[in-house]
Amino acid sequence: MSKSKHTIITEDPSLAAKVLKEGGIVLFPTETVYGLGADSRNLSSCLEIYKIKNRPADNPLIVHLGNPALIPDIGEVTEAAKILIRQCMPGPLSLVLKKKDKSVFSTGLTTIAVRVPSHPKVLEMLSYFGGPVSAPSANLSGQPSITRLDDAISEFDGQVDLILKGAEPEIGLESTVVDFSVSPPKLLRPGYFGWEELQKYVPDLENYSDLKEGETPSSPGRKYRHYAPKAKVIFTENQNPDRESAAIGIGLIRGWKFALDLRNNSEYMKNLYSFFRDCDRLRISKIYCFPPANASGKEAILNRILKAQES
Repeated sequence: MSKSKHTIITEDPSLAAKVLKEGGIVLFPTETVYGLGADSRNLSSCLEIYKIKNRPADNPLIVHLGNPALIPDIGEVTEAAKILIRQCMPGPLSLVLKKKDKSVFSTGLTTIAVRVPSHPKVLEMLSYFGGPVSAPSANLSGQPSITRLDDAISEFDGQVDLILKGAEPEIGLESTVVDFSVSPPKLLRPGYFGWEELQKYVPDLENYSDLKEGETPSSPGRKYRHYAPKAKVIFTENQNPDRESAAIGIGLIRGWKFALDLRNNSEYMKNLYSFFRDCDRLRISKIYCFPPANASGKEAILNRILKAQES
């Protein structure tokens, strides 16, 4: 992809908000992964994100807001949704709601996905901007999301108008997505919050299922191959070290060409995508992913690995 724009790289959230108001594209960190944002009410700016990412036209964006109190202006908030808003926001949770604000971009859907990130720098940007910002993860479509500033600059310098510098993502996987536009509500994508944890607040919450053929996705990360490096991803429980391949997991045996031995699921989530990217840089052709611990985060890690190995 040719690089034609002059990209501002700054720590100033007010400048990022100014660029958004002018119709520009801003790359910014969140607590989950880096996002690629545009003014939700600027159609041409939102469509520009699809061009930059080479993103399928029916794959929706998530609306980012600076305060949970703004959510009812965008979508219809159910009583169950209110509970999760109180318990989990700001934070790594997205809600799919019946759309109220027709001016907000939503790929023609009658629903809208919204979230309030907890990253302080982004909350400042959103406060200065004063409106909704539509943003998918900052990566070329299908590839691993970006969790490091160096990767963000390497991939998008010259493609976006501004890159906002701030603390790098702490979680490392995209937000949990819960659909409250249906009854009973359904978990569409696991993340930092898993199904069992959310059931404490929403007892009738159904677990996610794959899309049927021809069905339109109501949230990102469901219909297409996602989170995938160029290398072939293999999920296995049996360790047989290969000096030509890479491995990531907890309690690895030595003997791999490149390996990341992790202590827990938090480290697994935070490092999975950056490990995939490092493997591609090293031109490794196979990546073996070993099971996460039977603890919080397991569901999300398995979801991302399985999505990455889909053909």
